[in-house]
Amino acid sequence: MRNHLRAVLAAQRPPEIKGIGGGAGWQFEMKALAPDFQSFEVTALASDMPTVSIFDYIGDDGNGGGVTTKRIAAALRSIGDKPITVEMNSPGGNYFEGVAIYNLFRRHTQAVHVQILGIAASAASVIAMAGDTIAIAHNAEIMIHEAQGVFIGTKSEMAEAVTILQHVDDAMTATYAARSGRPAEEFAAMIAGKDVYFRGQEAIDAGLADTLMDAEARMPVYASTADFPMDKPSLDRFLAKHDMPRSARRDLYRAMGTPNAAEPATPRAGDEPRPDLSRLIQALTV
Repeated sequence: MRNHLRAVLAAQRPPEIKGIGGGAGWQFEMKALAPDFQSFEVTALASDMPTVSIFDYIGDDGNGGGVTTKRIAAALRSIGDKPITVEMNSPGGNYFEGVAIYNLFRRHTQAVHVQILGIAASAASVIAMAGDTIAIAHNAEIMIHEAQGVFIGTKSEMAEAVTILQHVDDAMTATYAARSGRPAEEFAAMIAGKDVYFRGQEAIDAGLADTLMDAEARMPVYASTADFPMDKPSLDRFLAKHDMPRSARRDLYRAMGTPNAAEPATPRAGDEPRPDLSRLIQALTV
């Protein structure tokens, strides 16, 4: 009966997180990220299911980076009324930014499919719960723990801080409970004074994920130059088939340096450098 209840709840869009308020100083994880870890991008906009990659700190990192509510809102506007895949590998960050991003995904008009590739920790774990489906790699992790904050003030203000932290913990555990079908009290007991990690199948057993990812589905497959015709007429037909407007194709040809098909061959034909297809590869995925 309990497993059936989890299945029913997992199939439903999780509830909106309400009554939390805001606060720029609320951080879950304070660890610095390596430069090559930081990434937020939206790919394959022309496809039936665009991909949003969240490989960064949640919230403004103070240096122009981080995954913020504004960036997610802009991405969803550009995607429009389409299902999306959300790839995640994030150590967490600002709790209230995580709540707002969760609610943006929850309100998206089409299905949201979350894929946890590395870790969805702290605030990122809250975001992951917005998925209509949540897939996790067998060696990936979901990490949850109590809310953290830095407070300065009087003893009365410190007492109030405890109340606020408890309020945040209650909202957070209620979100995990709604997704998993387990009582919020179970999650509250789990995270009391410690970080809790759920790896792969453990996350599924806890009700925080639905399926293990197939090995071949862990990352999108990007087109290579070998997949594209090298003469301009064939390339033009290929791009038109992929719904690229004629004006955009002309701009791309100029950037690639593709010669006009009508130009006569020179005596040294074949010695010219091959066109630079890097922009084309960035624009399309298969």
